[in-house]
Order: sequence, then C-alpha cells, then structure tokens
Amino acid sequence: MTENHAGPKDALLLIGHGSRDSLATAEYKQFADGLAERLQLPVYPCFLEFADPPIAEGVRLCVEAGAKRIVALPLFLGPAGHQKNDVPTIINWAKGEWPDIQISYGTPLGAQPQIINVLARRAHQAIAASRRDIALAETALIVVGRGSRDPDSNSDIYKISRLLWEGRDYGWVEPAFYSLTQPDPETMIERCVRLGARRIVSVPFLLFTGLIRQRLDSRMRSSQTHYPDVEILTAAHLGSHDDIFEAVIYRYEQALDGTAAMTCDLCKYRHQFAGFENEHGLPQTSDHQHGLRGVPHHHDHHSHDHPH
Repeated sequence: MTENHAGPKDALLLIGHGSRDSLATAEYKQFADGLAERLQLPVYPCFLEFADPPIAEGVRLCVEAGAKRIVALPLFLGPAGHQKNDVPTIINWAKGEWPDIQISYGTPLGAQPQIINVLARRAHQAIAASRRDIALAETALIVVGRGSRDPDSNSDIYKISRLLWEGRDYGWVEPAFYSLTQPDPETMIERCVRLGARRIVSVPFLLFTGLIRQRLDSRMRSSQTHYPDVEILTAAHLGSHDDIFEAVIYRYEQALDGTAAMTCDLCKYRHQFAGFENEHGLPQTSDHQHGLRGVPHHHDHHSHDHPH
C-alpha cells in the first residue's frame, strides 16, 4: 500500500449505488464510518440513486466543510455505465460550480487480491457450516455478479472466478449474473449438476445486503427444491471485512497520488465491440434520477456531452 499523502483540507467523497433497503443503507454508512476511522480523514457518504444524500449534495458538504481537495471514489465493484457516465457527469458539473476545488476521480474495486481472498473466505465459511461431508473436488462455487450491459464489467466476473479457482481444490468455480445478461445462476447450477457437482455454493459478488441479495437467496432456495440430492448453499456477501477496507484504501491512494488508471482499455465507448457498435463514441451524460440527482435542471446545461 502506498503512503497516504492526505492533508488537513482533504476529503473523501464515497459514492455508493444506493438501495431501497434500509439495512443496506445502514451497512454502507457503517462502512463509511470504518473507512474514516482507518484513514483519519473526513469521509462523506453519498448515493447515486435510491438514497440520500445525492452526489451533488455530497460534494457540497465537502466544500462547505472547508475541503480543498476531494477524492470522489465510486464504491462500485466493476466498471459500467454508472462509473463511466453518471459519476463523471456530476464531477464535471461540480468542477464548474467550484473551480478552485481539486476533485480527483477513483476507479472501481475490480479484481484485487483482497477481493478474491474475501470471496474465498465467504465460500469456506458457508461450507464449514454444512453438516454434509462432501469433497471440495465435488464442490462448485458460482460467483454471482449483479450483471451489466457493459461487456467490460461482465468480463471481470469471469476473471474473478478464474482467480478464485486457481490454487484451490474446488471442482469448479463458475461465473453467473443476477440479471441483465447471461448465464444466470439457475443455468450455472444445472451445468454444475450435470458435470457431477454434489455441492454448489452461490458466492454473491455484492458489497452489502439489499433487495438483490435477498432475491438471490430466494432463487437459491428454489433451486434446491429442483435438485434435492445436491446441497445448494449461499455464502455471505463481501461486507465490511478488513481486506475490503484495504482494497478501498488502495483505490483511494491511487486517486490521491494520480496513479489511478481509468478503465478505458476495454471500454465500449472508446472501442467497437460486437453487439455494442451503436454505443461507440457516445458522450458522457446522465439524468436527474442518477448522476444529476439534486442538481436544478436549469443549472446542468454544462454538465452534458463530455467526451469519453
């Protein structure tokens, strides 16, 4: 981990997606408190949608508290439209509103070793709680991501699944997606059963609890009824593990010292991908349900049409 060069007038704007579940919002805010304690730095939690304060208000709170340098850190697991469009749009707006404030933008967590370690721990904990004696070679893990319309973000789940399989004794580690793309968890469960798995563990690639986590658990229980001879377990989500804090702090320090590498190599807006040709070259933009939430409509004209 690099040296922390934060100063007394620095602030961290922690940008979460937001949830309609109050437990998810509470868990996120507890994480923000833990991060502030570890960094000894003001951390201002805000949300893209579904919860308050919106990002625009979060920036305003930083400025009103006297911050001169703000790191805007998206607490997102992968690179997709929110990270590439919605958040940059509001940051560009904020730079126009407060031109004397330095605002740096961080990158999503991605496939960091700390993330892999926590996924492995969550799977181990789920298996340890089982009373059935099944070999790891007959055990399949299914890493379930949220799912995206961005191929770059979806590809991370495949990379993470492979890294989770390497050096461990599981028979299979397979990727799946909750929604928006394929394969879904049910398809991967069927695949693993056909390949001979006697135990299947759903490992949610989710930071916090929420409606998606609850619905995924329900889907796993439903799958169990279809395969009564196969044990189907659900591991805990990532949560506020020390390694997750370490991964977030690493992304913060990269943004702080200017070494944050934007996710442009496989960006569908910069490069033509089969099936996404119509999105190549689109400008960064957002709307008042996401990045521009909290910005008066007559003040947002200069926040649109920034090139990727």
